[in-house]
Amino acid sequence: MHRKLLINAYEKAKKEQGLIKKTHVTEFLSEYITNQTKEPYGEKIIRINYNKAISSTNEKVELKSFAAESLCHYLGDKTYLEYLAEAKRDKLQVETKSFFKKNRLRILFITLVIIIGIIIVRTIALNSQRWMIWEEDHYIEVEFDTEKYSITDLKLYKEERIEKFKKIEPNCNTIFFKSNGTENLWYGKNKNKKLDFFTSFGLHPETGKTLKPITNYMIEKYICKDTKDN
Repeated sequence: MHRKLLINAYEKAKKEQGLIKKTHVTEFLSEYITNQTKEPYGEKIIRINYNKAISSTNEKVELKSFAAESLCHYLGDKTYLEYLAEAKRDKLQVETKSFFKKNRLRILFITLVIIIGIIIVRTIALNSQRWMIWEEDHYIEVEFDTEKYSITDLKLYKEERIEKFKKIEPNCNTIFFKSNGTENLWYGKNKNKKLDFFTSFGLHPETGKTLKPITNYMIEKYICKDTKDN
Protein backbone atom coordinates (compact mmCIF):
# COMPACT_ATOMS: atom_id res chain seq x y z
CA MET A 1 0.00 0.00 0.00
CA HIS A 2 3.03 2.30 0.43
CA ARG A 3 3.48 2.11 -3.34
CA LYS A 4 0.25 3.93 -4.08
CA LEU A 5 0.76 6.34 -1.17
CA LEU A 6 4.16 7.45 -2.48
CA ILE A 7 2.98 7.76 -6.08
CA ASN A 8 -0.01 9.88 -4.96
CA ALA A 9 2.26 12.11 -2.87
CA TYR A 10 4.61 12.65 -5.85
CA GLU A 11 1.67 13.50 -8.14
CA LYS A 12 0.24 16.01 -5.66
CA ALA A 13 3.63 17.67 -5.12
CA LYS A 14 4.13 18.03 -8.88
CA LYS A 15 0.70 19.56 -9.34
CA GLU A 16 0.52 21.85 -6.33
CA GLN A 17 4.17 22.88 -6.06
CA GLY A 18 4.76 23.13 -9.80
CA LEU A 19 7.70 20.75 -9.58
CA ILE A 20 8.81 18.93 -12.69
CA LYS A 21 12.03 17.12 -11.85
CA LYS A 22 11.93 14.00 -9.71
CA THR A 23 14.82 15.27 -7.55
CA HIS A 24 12.92 18.45 -6.69
CA VAL A 25 9.82 16.46 -5.67
CA THR A 26 12.00 14.16 -3.57
CA GLU A 27 13.57 17.13 -1.79
CA PHE A 28 10.16 18.65 -1.09
CA LEU A 29 8.72 15.43 0.38
CA SER A 30 11.82 14.79 2.47
CA GLU A 31 11.61 18.28 3.90
CA TYR A 32 7.86 17.98 4.51
CA ILE A 33 8.21 14.70 6.41
CA THR A 34 11.10 16.00 8.51
CA ASN A 35 9.36 19.27 9.40
CA GLN A 36 6.11 17.59 10.35
CA THR A 37 7.44 14.59 12.27
CA LYS A 38 10.70 16.08 13.56
CA GLU A 39 12.27 12.87 12.31
CA PRO A 40 14.87 13.03 9.52
CA TYR A 41 13.88 11.14 6.41
CA GLY A 42 16.43 11.35 3.64
CA GLU A 43 15.85 12.03 -0.02
CA LYS A 44 17.71 8.87 -1.00
CA ILE A 45 15.32 6.44 0.69
CA ILE A 46 12.35 8.31 -0.77
CA ARG A 47 13.86 8.25 -4.26
CA ILE A 48 14.73 4.53 -4.04
CA ASN A 49 11.20 3.61 -2.94
CA TYR A 50 9.62 5.85 -5.58
CA ASN A 51 11.68 4.20 -8.33
CA LYS A 52 10.47 0.82 -7.06
CA ALA A 53 6.91 2.10 -7.01
CA ILE A 54 6.90 3.18 -10.65
CA SER A 55 8.91 0.21 -11.93
CA SER A 56 7.36 -2.94 -13.36
CA THR A 57 9.40 -5.27 -11.16
CA ASN A 58 6.84 -5.25 -8.31
CA GLU A 59 9.61 -4.77 -5.76
CA LYS A 60 8.33 -4.14 -2.25
CA VAL A 61 7.91 -0.47 -1.37
CA GLU A 62 8.23 0.11 2.36
CA LEU A 63 8.35 3.43 4.19
CA LYS A 64 8.97 4.13 7.84
CA SER A 65 5.68 4.32 9.72
CA PHE A 66 6.13 7.98 10.63
CA ALA A 67 6.91 8.80 6.98
CA ALA A 68 3.81 6.97 5.76
CA GLU A 69 1.70 8.76 8.38
CA SER A 70 3.15 12.12 7.33
CA LEU A 71 2.43 11.52 3.65
CA CYS A 72 -1.14 10.61 4.58
CA HIS A 73 -1.48 14.02 6.26
CA TYR A 74 -0.05 15.62 3.16
CA LEU A 75 -2.65 13.89 1.00
CA GLY A 76 -5.43 15.08 3.28
CA ASP A 77 -6.05 11.86 5.22
CA LYS A 78 -5.97 11.97 9.03
CA THR A 79 -4.17 8.69 9.63
CA TYR A 80 -2.54 5.93 7.67
CA LEU A 81 -5.31 3.54 8.75
CA GLU A 82 -7.90 5.85 7.23
CA TYR A 83 -5.84 6.06 4.06
CA LEU A 84 -5.74 2.25 3.92
CA ALA A 85 -9.51 2.05 4.39
CA GLU A 86 -10.07 4.53 1.56
CA ALA A 87 -7.61 2.73 -0.69
CA LYS A 88 -9.32 -0.61 -0.03
CA ARG A 89 -12.70 0.89 -0.90
CA ASP A 90 -11.29 2.30 -4.13
CA LYS A 91 -9.70 -1.04 -4.97
CA LEU A 92 -12.93 -2.88 -4.29
CA GLN A 93 -14.86 -0.50 -6.55
CA VAL A 94 -12.32 -0.96 -9.34
CA GLU A 95 -12.36 -4.75 -8.93
CA THR A 96 -16.17 -4.77 -8.88
CA LYS A 97 -16.38 -2.68 -12.06
CA SER A 98 -13.73 -4.84 -13.68
CA PHE A 99 -15.60 -8.00 -12.71
CA PHE A 100 -18.87 -6.78 -14.17
CA LYS A 101 -17.11 -5.54 -17.30
CA LYS A 102 -15.36 -8.86 -17.87
CA ASN A 103 -18.43 -10.94 -17.05
CA ARG A 104 -21.23 -8.72 -18.35
CA LEU A 105 -22.40 -11.24 -20.94
CA ARG A 106 -22.39 -14.08 -18.41
CA ILE A 107 -24.22 -11.92 -15.84
CA LEU A 108 -26.75 -10.86 -18.47
CA PHE A 109 -27.31 -14.48 -19.47
CA ILE A 110 -27.76 -15.64 -15.86
CA THR A 111 -30.15 -12.75 -15.14
CA LEU A 112 -32.16 -13.61 -18.23
CA VAL A 113 -32.33 -17.28 -17.22
CA ILE A 114 -33.54 -16.32 -13.73
CA ILE A 115 -36.24 -14.02 -15.13
CA ILE A 116 -37.43 -16.70 -17.56
CA GLY A 117 -37.39 -19.25 -14.73
CA ILE A 118 -39.54 -17.01 -12.54
CA ILE A 119 -42.00 -16.48 -15.38
CA ILE A 120 -42.22 -20.23 -16.03
CA VAL A 121 -42.68 -21.06 -12.34
CA ARG A 122 -45.40 -18.44 -11.95
CA THR A 123 -47.14 -19.62 -15.10
CA ILE A 124 -47.09 -23.23 -13.89
CA ALA A 125 -48.36 -22.15 -10.48
CA LEU A 126 -51.22 -20.18 -12.01
CA ASN A 127 -52.18 -23.02 -14.31
CA SER A 128 -52.04 -25.66 -11.56
CA GLN A 129 -53.98 -23.52 -9.08
CA ARG A 130 -57.76 -23.91 -9.06
CA TRP A 131 -59.94 -20.82 -9.29
CA MET A 132 -63.53 -19.80 -8.77
CA ILE A 133 -65.82 -16.81 -9.35
CA TRP A 134 -69.10 -15.66 -7.89
CA GLU A 135 -72.07 -16.23 -10.20
CA GLU A 136 -75.39 -14.73 -9.08
CA ASP A 137 -75.93 -16.72 -5.86
CA HIS A 138 -73.03 -19.19 -5.59
CA TYR A 139 -69.37 -19.81 -6.47
CA ILE A 140 -68.40 -21.88 -9.50
CA GLU A 141 -65.01 -23.28 -10.50
CA VAL A 142 -63.42 -21.72 -13.60
CA GLU A 143 -60.12 -21.65 -15.49
CA PHE A 144 -57.73 -18.78 -14.86
CA ASP A 145 -58.58 -16.54 -17.80
CA THR A 146 -58.08 -12.78 -17.43
CA GLU A 147 -59.59 -12.15 -20.86
CA LYS A 148 -62.86 -13.79 -19.83
CA TYR A 149 -62.90 -12.79 -16.17
CA SER A 150 -61.76 -9.74 -14.26
CA ILE A 151 -58.70 -10.38 -12.09
CA THR A 152 -60.62 -8.97 -9.12
CA ASP A 153 -63.40 -11.53 -9.64
CA LEU A 154 -61.06 -14.55 -9.67
CA LYS A 155 -60.71 -16.15 -6.24
CA LEU A 156 -58.60 -19.08 -5.07
CA TYR A 157 -60.66 -22.23 -5.14
CA LYS A 158 -62.12 -23.37 -1.81
CA GLU A 159 -64.26 -26.47 -1.77
CA GLU A 160 -66.27 -25.44 1.28
CA ARG A 161 -67.10 -22.12 -0.44
CA ILE A 162 -68.33 -24.01 -3.49
CA GLU A 163 -70.44 -26.44 -1.45
CA LYS A 164 -71.73 -24.41 1.48
CA PHE A 165 -71.64 -20.70 0.64
CA LYS A 166 -74.89 -19.70 -1.10
CA LYS A 167 -76.98 -16.55 -1.27
CA ILE A 168 -80.61 -17.25 -0.38
CA GLU A 169 -83.91 -15.44 0.13
CA PRO A 170 -84.91 -16.43 3.69
CA ASN A 171 -88.52 -16.58 4.89
CA CYS A 172 -90.38 -17.51 8.05
CA ASN A 173 -89.71 -21.23 7.40
CA THR A 174 -85.94 -20.79 7.19
CA ILE A 175 -84.01 -22.50 10.00
CA PHE A 176 -82.02 -19.57 11.32
CA PHE A 177 -80.23 -21.34 14.18
CA LYS A 178 -78.81 -24.79 14.89
CA SER A 179 -79.99 -26.81 17.86
CA ASN A 180 -77.05 -25.52 19.91
CA GLY A 181 -77.99 -21.90 19.19
CA THR A 182 -75.30 -21.09 16.63
CA GLU A 183 -76.26 -19.21 13.47
CA ASN A 184 -77.30 -20.79 10.18
CA LEU A 185 -77.52 -17.47 8.33
CA TRP A 186 -75.29 -14.44 7.79
CA TYR A 187 -76.05 -11.10 6.20
CA GLY A 188 -74.44 -8.04 4.67
CA LYS A 189 -75.26 -5.13 2.37
CA ASN A 190 -74.48 -5.35 -1.33
CA LYS A 191 -73.22 -2.54 -3.59
CA ASN A 192 -76.78 -1.19 -3.82
CA LYS A 193 -76.99 -0.98 -0.01
CA LYS A 194 -79.60 -3.78 0.09
CA LEU A 195 -79.35 -6.75 2.45
CA ASP A 196 -78.17 -10.11 1.14
CA PHE A 197 -78.34 -13.33 3.16
CA PHE A 198 -75.88 -16.23 3.00
CA THR A 199 -75.71 -19.81 4.26
CA SER A 200 -72.18 -19.56 5.62
CA PHE A 201 -69.83 -17.11 7.30
CA GLY A 202 -67.36 -15.22 5.08
CA LEU A 203 -66.97 -12.07 2.99
CA HIS A 204 -69.67 -10.55 0.86
CA PRO A 205 -68.79 -11.57 -2.74
CA GLU A 206 -69.53 -8.07 -4.06
CA THR A 207 -68.15 -5.75 -1.39
CA GLY A 208 -65.54 -7.94 0.32
CA LYS A 209 -66.88 -6.92 3.74
CA THR A 210 -67.25 -9.46 6.56
CA LEU A 211 -70.76 -10.85 6.92
CA LYS A 212 -72.59 -10.59 10.24
CA PRO A 213 -74.41 -13.45 12.01
CA ILE A 214 -78.20 -13.33 11.97
CA THR A 215 -80.03 -12.14 15.08
CA ASN A 216 -83.64 -12.29 16.23
CA TYR A 217 -83.81 -8.54 15.79
CA MET A 218 -82.80 -8.82 12.11
CA ILE A 219 -85.22 -11.70 11.57
CA GLU A 220 -88.17 -9.79 13.03
CA LYS A 221 -87.31 -6.53 11.23
CA TYR A 222 -86.33 -7.74 7.76
CA ILE A 223 -87.45 -11.35 7.23
CA CYS A 224 -90.43 -12.42 9.31
CA LYS A 225 -92.03 -9.82 11.54
CA ASP A 226 -94.16 -12.36 13.37
CA THR A 227 -91.12 -14.55 14.26
CA LYS A 228 -89.41 -13.92 17.59
CA ASP A 229 -87.59 -17.21 18.04
CA ASN A 230 -86.91 -20.07 15.67
